[in-house]
Amino acid sequence: MHDPKLWRALLLLAVALAGCTVGPNFAPPAAILPPVWQGTTPVQATTDARWWRSFDDPVLDALEARAGSTNLDIAAAIERITAARIERGQARAAGAPQLELQAGYNRERIGTAGIASVTQTLLGLTPTTTPPKGVDFDLYSVGVGASWEIDLWGGHRRQAEAAQASVEATEAVARAVRLSVEAEVARTYFQLRGLWDERRIAQDGVALAENNASIARVLLARGLATPIDLAAIDEKLRALHGDIVELDHQAATTQRALAILVGGTPDTARFDRTTLRPQSPLPAAAVRVPSEVARTRPDIVEAEARLHAATAQIGVAQADFYPKISLTGLFDIDVLNLADFGWNARSTSIGPSLSLPIFSGGRLQRQLDLRRSEERTAALAYRQTVLNAWREVDDALSASRADADRTSLFDRDLASRNRTVAMVEARYARGDIAAAPLLDARQAALSAELAVVRQRVAAALANVQLHRALGG
Repeated sequence: MHDPKLWRALLLLAVALAGCTVGPNFAPPAAILPPVWQGTTPVQATTDARWWRSFDDPVLDALEARAGSTNLDIAAAIERITAARIERGQARAAGAPQLELQAGYNRERIGTAGIASVTQTLLGLTPTTTPPKGVDFDLYSVGVGASWEIDLWGGHRRQAEAAQASVEATEAVARAVRLSVEAEVARTYFQLRGLWDERRIAQDGVALAENNASIARVLLARGLATPIDLAAIDEKLRALHGDIVELDHQAATTQRALAILVGGTPDTARFDRTTLRPQSPLPAAAVRVPSEVARTRPDIVEAEARLHAATAQIGVAQADFYPKISLTGLFDIDVLNLADFGWNARSTSIGPSLSLPIFSGGRLQRQLDLRRSEERTAALAYRQTVLNAWREVDDALSASRADADRTSLFDRDLASRNRTVAMVEARYARGDIAAAPLLDARQAALSAELAVVRQRVAAALANVQLHRALGG
């Protein structure tokens, strides 16, 4: 084993065989998506991942920034990426040469009298006339051991490939978590603003109801109304106060949810609502081409990476059918006395070892069959993910368009109601009509304004969902 020519031949053979990698090579599948989304005009994807900036709301921008840096779900997803990268490092290290340093001290005793008498001379001990029942001696050892399994068939390389794909899948999951948190922050923020607007409208409704109650009391005093009329108005007034209490409760609950989303505590100080500026008109979402959605939507990227990992695992299973060659070496020094420690006390061992599976009861074949089944399952999961993405984008587009149309209708209705209020106020100012028709017109305008507020919240949420469906 010390022939240099033999070692060179072994190394050349190892290098030649190391280029062989069994198992199928992964080819990214084609995402079955439509050429365009429902006849929309596609645009190139923006390089800015901060999709929420299209709403042009500084408060929302600040909330999203806080959530990105302090949200606990995002932090946990990032930690899972760290764990996946560690596992990838372990997979890569499995195919590298291993080197171990060993050192030890043992107090030995040979207890059989016959053997002890023989070993006295071997151990350098002074013989005695009486055969000993045992011999005690010290043994000091220092050594270095090395081993390397030559990756002839690419099993370790396939394992590292699978680990890399798992890292990519974990990173995609983290992006999905981040996108989900970003969308939830935007949704919760718009819902909170809607609740505040509803409370303002409800408070205006209370003022109108109180005016109606005052008029009813005057009419009752003049005999022009009945106590039943006044009781009905008072009942409506109590209902409006109850609505305000419920809106305050919903707003407080929504504020606490928003505080948790941005990494705070439920009692984190809220932002000042007086600093809020009127909500800008909703922008038209930039609908990216389907091929870009397939490359950027986190769940599709994750499904492709899972398929890649499953494909690589087939190669790992196939490599177990082939011979394994390992190079091992050992250098150690064993002495009975520290004074004898030196180069002449060395022991060495070096050479290759070969292992070939002969019979495993079908375990290796079953393992390969299992890996192939897992690869087929991953391929089906990828196809299902793409189809779900297609459906979600189409649903989000339909919802966004419908909400935009409804918002336009409600805005026109509110404008019409406001014009009616202006005309009725002019007639009331001239003394042509009593106050009751004016109050009724104002109440109708408030109802229209409430419908507009709720519809704008719905449109904002549909816009957020469209961004989420498109992958940000």
